[in-house]
Amino acid sequence: MNIFLKSLAVRVAKAIIKKFVEPYGDEDTWSEVTAKDYEANAKAQYALTQALNDDLSRVINCKSTYEVWNDLIITHEGTSQVKRCKVDLLHSQYENFYMLENECIDEMLTRFTKITNGLSSLGDTIDNDQKIWKVIRALPKAWKVKATTLRELNDIEEMDFSSFIENLKIHEMKMKAREERETPKKKAIAFKATLSTIDEEDSSENGDEGFSMLIRKVGKIFYKKGRQSNFQTGRH
Repeated sequence: MNIFLKSLAVRVAKAIIKKFVEPYGDEDTWSEVTAKDYEANAKAQYALTQALNDDLSRVINCKSTYEVWNDLIITHEGTSQVKRCKVDLLHSQYENFYMLENECIDEMLTRFTKITNGLSSLGDTIDNDQKIWKVIRALPKAWKVKATTLRELNDIEEMDFSSFIENLKIHEMKMKAREERETPKKKAIAFKATLSTIDEEDSSENGDEGFSMLIRKVGKIFYKKGRQSNFQTGRH
């Protein structure tokens, strides 16, 4: 909004930070400065009210752009105490920010930007270098090699944040391509391992069956010998 007001005139943009008092008397009696201030206030107030929807009823009775602007700040940002609490909360989210294991760069960037934009809107801007180093520290274990490479770059501080994110996206695409190539190999290895396990189990089962048959045969032999021995003893 401030940029839009500046496009109208610098004096119009300043109306949001400069208290305005309705001039007395007929317009013909106003000084040139008073007339310009009045015009600037009117343009700025009109621009603000045209941009509002649900909040229009909150500021409809305001007499100046300064009053409108301050009412909107309190409505959306709260008092200085509320604003401080919001800043503290966002700083906590920023300090504890990490990229999730199954999260892509775009998803991570959306969460990160929401935090940094929130801080910026409350007057606490995070500069380019801070954003880059924070994201590097936030990368998960799968990105360890890439993170180490980025830390060792001599020109990392000269890279703008957009270029840095593009660098990460390119690496992400390479990682996905590598995973797609390796997946069929892993499946083939797993399949062979499964077949080997089945063969071992079959071999074990066959071995158990063979051993059981041997025991039964030996048992029969001893049984027959036992009967013959008893028979001969009975004849004597």
